[in-house]
Amino acid sequence: MARTYATSEAVIIISTIFPAMGIVVVFLRFYTRIKLGSMLWIDDWLTIPALFFELVLAALLIWGGATKSLGDLLPPPSVPGPDGYLFSTSPRQIRLQQIQYFADIAAILAFGFTKLSILFFYRKIFCSAGISKTVFDVITWVVIVLVVAWTTAFGFGAIFLCGVHPTNAWAPVAVVSEKCSAQLKLLEGYAISDFIMDVIIWLLPIPKILALNMSLRKRIAVVGVFLVGLIATAASATRMGIYITYIVNAFAQSDGETLITYLMFWTMIECGLGVVVVCLPTLRPLQRIISMDSIVSQIRGKLSLKSLPRRSSQDSGSIGLYNFGQSVNSTSTQSKAHYNTYSGSGNAYSAEAIRSARASDWSKPGIHVKHEIEQY
Repeated sequence: MARTYATSEAVIIISTIFPAMGIVVVFLRFYTRIKLGSMLWIDDWLTIPALFFELVLAALLIWGGATKSLGDLLPPPSVPGPDGYLFSTSPRQIRLQQIQYFADIAAILAFGFTKLSILFFYRKIFCSAGISKTVFDVITWVVIVLVVAWTTAFGFGAIFLCGVHPTNAWAPVAVVSEKCSAQLKLLEGYAISDFIMDVIIWLLPIPKILALNMSLRKRIAVVGVFLVGLIATAASATRMGIYITYIVNAFAQSDGETLITYLMFWTMIECGLGVVVVCLPTLRPLQRIISMDSIVSQIRGKLSLKSLPRRSSQDSGSIGLYNFGQSVNSTSTQSKAHYNTYSGSGNAYSAEAIRSARASDWSKPGIHVKHEIEQY
């Protein structure tokens, strides 16, 4: 394989940028949910293990790039002859094989949690509790079961790639080909099935979106948000192409380090894009939260509240209720006020009950209350 873009420096760069982006979008996802008062659901929590295993993958690749184990040619074989590379090894080669072994495990788990997150997000939007089962409801459950089975099968397959002796995975190539003979078939099947599942998952909500009662322009915009996921699928397709093209005779190549570097390079891109893309649909309300109109509205609301007598300033989304009770006897009138608040969502409202009575009515015993509602 000819060496082109997957240098040690490039490996370090993508292994730094994508995890940083992942941390930002996952943080903003939780911030948006909490700020809007929305309940955190399983699709939100699944992004945390997905991000964690992305960080593990990135750390392994940075280690490989910094030590020139990834993105650079290994030292010449210590055993002479054209097949000497099969029986020789070096510290850099051992690191390279260790990185590949643990990176495959981390990537499979990251992909699995990412797929589950987007599937449960679909269910939260399109499947309502208490309503009879729909075709989409059944399909999403079937795909969820398949993803769990896929993650479990390939996860254990990667862990026990060389049986109960994982150290064989970073032995000389001749030992790997003998003791870890299932490696090539496992990785090829993993890459192909990963691509197929990505295509199915990202196209799954399109019919539901097109059936929504909204303008064509809005439906196209919503579809576009979900189709951004196909960018991550493109990285998956590239990685699958490398497997199919070169994996058949991988052990017969003396520059296997180049093949591994390309695979790790595109695995990092796919993993990083997956975590980012799975969070994008949930960040749309963030625009309303941080918009200048919202900020100005909140400031004006608070200033207006402070300018009114006997009114307690509340945050946006709070409602203050003043309940006035009045007891009247023959000689005097007393009043008591009780204050309660609760949080809501949507526009900011300030509600207060204002006690007033006409002078002509004070002579009559009873409770006199006037309610006034003001909106900001």
